[in-house]
Amino acid sequence: MAYFYFIWKFHRSLLIFSAVVISAFQFLFIKLVSAIDYSPITSLLLEKLPENVKAMLGEDFISTHTVEGAAAFGLNHPLVLVILCICAIIIPSRHIAGEAETGTLELVLSFPVARTRLLLNLWISALSFSFFIIFFAVSSSLLSIHIFHQLTAGLFVKMITIGCNLWLLFVFVMSLSLLLSSFGKEGNKVAIRIAGITLVFYLLHYLSSLWDTISFTKPFNFFAYYQPGDLMSGNRSFSLHFVVLFLLILICLLISLFQFNRRDIPG
Repeated sequence: MAYFYFIWKFHRSLLIFSAVVISAFQFLFIKLVSAIDYSPITSLLLEKLPENVKAMLGEDFISTHTVEGAAAFGLNHPLVLVILCICAIIIPSRHIAGEAETGTLELVLSFPVARTRLLLNLWISALSFSFFIIFFAVSSSLLSIHIFHQLTAGLFVKMITIGCNLWLLFVFVMSLSLLLSSFGKEGNKVAIRIAGITLVFYLLHYLSSLWDTISFTKPFNFFAYYQPGDLMSGNRSFSLHFVVLFLLILICLLISLFQFNRRDIPG
């Protein structure tokens, strides 16, 4: 637990800031949708858009004139994804590649602590911190729905499902960052690489809805396994998303453990 508290203290300001900003955004966004009826304007604009543009926007954006749609879209907003992505990338890259670069990791490994245990503690810590942020975000959404709309049992279950799916998505991003960190020698370079990879997949996810030529990439894009609008409407199976993301997380973690145990420190 000492290592867990060390990581928490090191990133505490970022994590609390992220939880507060995302929670406040969810609450205010749902309050705004509940207070203003702009569905006629939205419907009129959407009627003028081509079908492929509607597909790119997604069901969660199209249905934002309802509270349910706004709740789903709020957890898929670029601001939310960017903040979560920053947290998921910084922690592994800072404490593996970053500490290898500064020589701190060599000092840590001089103590009688197995490398596997150290890496698993870091992974579990980052996993817990992602859960911390998303827990407050979903709680804020549920509170806002309860105050400004009507929180039914079905809607509660759907919001929990979307939150779990979002958590799995960023546990994968974090695990991928851990994987690259186990090979990398410089924290900043690893962080930039994983941020670039995530951005490319995010853009490709939307572009594949516009261009039929690259639509074949959808099943190979990890963002395709987080569709909150479809989960809210019942058009997607959470089980499929869970299995795919869980397997990707497991693969990244196993390769990270293998590489971290065999690499020279420093190097």
